Amino acid sequence: MRVARSRELVAAGRPAAMVARVAGISRQAIYRRPKRPPKGQRRPLDDVDREVLQVARDNPTDGTRMVAALASRQAGGPVNRKRVQRLMREHRLLQPKRSEARRRRPGYFQVTRPNELWHLDMTSVWVAEHGWCYLNAAIDCCTREIAGWELDVRSRAQEASAVVERALHDRHVAGGQLTLGTDNGTAYTSRSFRSRLTEQDVCHRRGGYRDPESQAFIESWFSKLKLRCIWREEFETLEQAREKIGAYIDGYHHRPHSGLAYRTPREVAATWKDHTDPSNIAA
Repeated sequence: MRVARSRELVAAGRPAAMVARVAGISRQAIYRRPKRPPKGQRRPLDDVDREVLQVARDNPTDGTRMVAALASRQAGGPVNRKRVQRLMREHRLLQPKRSEARRRRPGYFQVTRPNELWHLDMTSVWVAEHGWCYLNAAIDCCTREIAGWELDVRSRAQEASAVVERALHDRHVAGGQLTLGTDNGTAYTSRSFRSRLTEQDVCHRRGGYRDPESQAFIESWFSKLKLRCIWREEFETLEQAREKIGAYIDGYHHRPHSGLAYRTPREVAATWKDHTDPSNIAA
């Protein structure tokens, strides 16, 4: 009782040293934080706590840092990551811990600008109308934007080339600027695909055999696509699958990215456009 009364007096503005001397207690007792609530008993939630928990439940595949970034955007101010971690732990919303940092592989490529290095890869998507369909997608390793994608019923060099050529046209990439990284799939190692890249003056960079980390950016994006979209949906038709995947990609471009200091791909791309705009440079 003395400690509780002493804390009230200190909170009202009384000097802690004088209060402790009169009450016959140590100042450490006044400053000591109250004990945590008993196991199984949770702290009362405020508005920010409820918002954090709602964000965590709406994004069940994300960790504490991403949830903190999303909650900060919704709250209009910073939300402490440790607070998010405590709330997610108490409500059993934490995700499995990631593995330790990977070592740098041979052939490391340092990206310094947009449209300098793209990663292109393919993954399969089940569609009831056709069975397995194939999604080719290319990601810009600088801005993490999806440069181009297409879902087709076949996976040949023709479909892969079409994705690259359409992305080059849409993003106005000049010859000799881009390096395209792929794995050693048959579509990407075929003579027709390599000849089309040569015609477009695109440098082809193939990863090592049985080394998915050489395609780390697009492999990571595919894993999140499956967790957040493909494995949560049942596609009846090819058009339905294209619509859902397209909507996910549009939302992805406006979603914080951990590899971009929790900025969105569109925000990062906008900073590069402002940097290269002649009017801004002249100003």
